[in-house]
Amino acid sequence: MKRISPAASLLPFLVLGLLVSGCASTATGSNRSAALMQAPAEPLRVKAPLGSVLTIIRYPAVVETSAHDAYIKAYLTTPMGAQVKNLDGNQDAETIADSIVVKSNYFALSLYKELVKRMPEHSVLLSPHAIKLDKNGVLISEPITKAESIGAATLVDFVAYSFPDPDKIMSNVPLTFGDLITPTVVVRTDHRAAPATDGLLMASAPLVGNAAGADRKAVADSIHGLENGKLKADTPELAFISYLGHKGREQVATDRLQPGRSENTTQLYPLEKILLDRQALADMNNGASDIDPLETVFSSAFADRIVAMLNDTNIDRAVMMGRAGSVANFDPSLAALTAGGTEREDAKTRMLYAERLLDAEKKYLSVQSLRIYDGIYNGEMGAQVRDLLKSEVKVLEERRDLARKQNTATALAILGAVAAGASMAHNSNSRSYNYSDVLLTDALVTAAYYAGTKAFSYKRQNAAVGRNYLSSIVPAIEAQTKVQVNMVDSNETITAIRFEDLQDKLHALYDKNQRSMDVIASRCTYSPDGGATKGIWLGVCENGRANGEGVGVAQQAGGFSQEYYGQSKDGRANGKGYMIYHRPDMSYSVEGLFVDGEPDGIVKVSKPGHPDAMRQYERGRDVGAAPVGAINPSPFDVASLADLSANRTGMKRG
Repeated sequence: MKRISPAASLLPFLVLGLLVSGCASTATGSNRSAALMQAPAEPLRVKAPLGSVLTIIRYPAVVETSAHDAYIKAYLTTPMGAQVKNLDGNQDAETIADSIVVKSNYFALSLYKELVKRMPEHSVLLSPHAIKLDKNGVLISEPITKAESIGAATLVDFVAYSFPDPDKIMSNVPLTFGDLITPTVVVRTDHRAAPATDGLLMASAPLVGNAAGADRKAVADSIHGLENGKLKADTPELAFISYLGHKGREQVATDRLQPGRSENTTQLYPLEKILLDRQALADMNNGASDIDPLETVFSSAFADRIVAMLNDTNIDRAVMMGRAGSVANFDPSLAALTAGGTEREDAKTRMLYAERLLDAEKKYLSVQSLRIYDGIYNGEMGAQVRDLLKSEVKVLEERRDLARKQNTATALAILGAVAAGASMAHNSNSRSYNYSDVLLTDALVTAAYYAGTKAFSYKRQNAAVGRNYLSSIVPAIEAQTKVQVNMVDSNETITAIRFEDLQDKLHALYDKNQRSMDVIASRCTYSPDGGATKGIWLGVCENGRANGEGVGVAQQAGGFSQEYYGQSKDGRANGKGYMIYHRPDMSYSVEGLFVDGEPDGIVKVSKPGHPDAMRQYERGRDVGAAPVGAINPSPFDVASLADLSANRTGMKRG
């Protein structure tokens, strides 16, 4: 009995696989994004406090000339999804790098449009970023507008990513080209609303470590700001830039993609390649300009996810520091009371005025975002991007068609080789004829898919679209805008060309209607442990020590730090409070009543990877689970301290 090569015996099955699949290496994408799986569809149940917004969408919009070479190098050497060969000087690869910025500009507007549909007026802002170099030559990103200067419940980073190697365009690497897109996202809130993850709610899998590192740095910067008397929200740079720069990777508790927010963990969004809506692309090809091919396959479902996360987020806590920083522009003494919660009537009256001024800033920035959307999506830049997509789709279809034909020819050649090899093996006395193996290898090599550079011959078009970006948004940034300011006892209309002009006029309006508070909220000593550790208190002081409402921060040995928001006495936390502990390996929080710097009574504990828990504490010691139905006091509600103290005593007796 003659022996047949094992490869020959398996080849019919390999050929069948080729024929059934129809084509290999044809740059196909998924019809269903992971964002669509278990996609929540719930109405928005929260609203942003006056002077704040629910979501700011951030994306790379332009690369400064001085930073272009550094950006290209970082992009080519830091791929997502696979390893890459040396691409230095590869013009096609550099074109892909430029196209990421162009297409992120365009497709970010799809998510903006969907969020605007779901949220109240003026609740969503656009924040385009410039990629640039800092004074040390390090690649960074900075916002082009002032959108991030006000409080926001969530920051959403969006990038339309492409793998840098043009030779792998037809493989399974992530790709944004033609009818394919790989959205990478990061969703954040201020760490005071999600202390266990330093504010990181969701991240594309390749970005999670660097995003966590950027958030940890933003937390440290915010604490450093408090130590220097400045109230500021967490505003890290774009996660994509942190990733390209290999900056500060940190560990964070993670979970799979969920319909809503994952409690005290960061959701991982997979790196995927999505097929854009074919019908929308066809309509676009027929000249329609209001078509959004990303809406049904990603943006709509992802916007629903943002809504679900917002419904599960403490919005007041998420925006409090951003609002406090904005209030500080009008009344520094009022700002600290705003952040720590206050029951003072004089502060509440001033806050009514300040909130309306902040709301005028929000309206101005909202109008600016709408103009950016219109100037790009409905302007020359949008038309150019759509033309680019049409050209790319045509190229992909040509390559797919060629790959299908080549795969069919390959399959037939292999089948013939199998027959010849089997026959030869059957009729020959020799055991060395493995022609099927030889022909298989030869067929696969000679039938390699088309690999020309035509697909990335659009460098001029990408460059032209990029140059048109600034001309598209300058009218939006420097347009005369009228803003109605609804004061407590009157209405005012303010006209401004630039955001800074608006702020100056609003400041004058505040001074006219409300003088700044007396210096009751100032900077004095805060000591979490009664003297061994010295910290800073921004709030009500007496005899040089914390004594009332405000914000305290202290650095301790071993890389530990602590934030406290609430009530104090004799330089320590006393009363309703919210304390966040930062350790080198994790952050966590406790909220409830404090006595001499320690939690005492019913407190809510938030730790990484675990659901929030209601616990019973006695002078800083956890003594067990709280009684069923127990409620912890919060510095952010308006219940009286006397009632809460009585409630705490009753709980202990019960």
